[in-house]
Amino acid sequence: MKKTSKKAIVAGLAAALAIGMGNFAAAKSIRITVTNVAQTGGLSLTPLYFGFHDGSVDLFDAGAAASEGIEEIAETGNFMPLRDERLAQQGTSLGGVAAGGGGALAGPIEPGESTTFTIDLDSELNRFLSFASMILPSNDSFIGNDDPTRFALFDNDGNFLGPQTINVTSEFAYDAGTEANDPANGPAFVVGQDINLGGPGEGTIQAASSLSDFVGLSLAGGLTLDAALIDFINDPNFSFARIEISEVPLPPAILLMGLGLSALGYKSRRKTKTA
Repeated sequence: MKKTSKKAIVAGLAAALAIGMGNFAAAKSIRITVTNVAQTGGLSLTPLYFGFHDGSVDLFDAGAAASEGIEEIAETGNFMPLRDERLAQQGTSLGGVAAGGGGALAGPIEPGESTTFTIDLDSELNRFLSFASMILPSNDSFIGNDDPTRFALFDNDGNFLGPQTINVTSEFAYDAGTEANDPANGPAFVVGQDINLGGPGEGTIQAASSLSDFVGLSLAGGLTLDAALIDFINDPNFSFARIEISEVPLPPAILLMGLGLSALGYKSRRKTKTA
């Protein structure tokens, strides 16, 4: 029976580790934290939906008519149709959801609330980030980025670009143009709501300018919307949320395995030279 040398074993283990580390190099574990920066009595957000893609996924375009997915998320907060549209554009894209209320998918993110999720991404297939969420209370207003390549997580070589913070200001606030503002006909997360998907709309997606029609309306948390906290008509610095992105380090066991095999390889080479 042929004996396998220690040197061959070390080489085999090193090769296996290289393959494994290569997979880890491509797959990055990323942590996303979303904070609703509004004060008490300010605007809430439905669960924030994320798409991670190669730059080919375009969820919407300002000035164009809203897709079914954008209409649904802007009027009800339901992100599933938008998920289907994302997958139709890139089947290898991935999605993630930041939800309030302790992680329940139906829970809005209330003023002052933070929520976190972690997702494993391929640094080539999931290089860019897009997001969308309904503004509460409203009929068809939402936040999102219409430039699919604006927020890159990795460079061309697959390296994580480092921690970053996205300040979701009024620049990212839109009216879907799918129905007229009417506090009596919505909004989502209000008991007894009447949602009219597919009804006559106002036209195309435009920059949101005012939610004054909804002042005094009950919020998801039981408070009422305060007029002093929603005036973002002429304030480009008005902020809805903060999105913080960071990389989750490799498990210590993987790093220790690499160090151990490196030491074995060095010892084997040293014995060969002195034999």
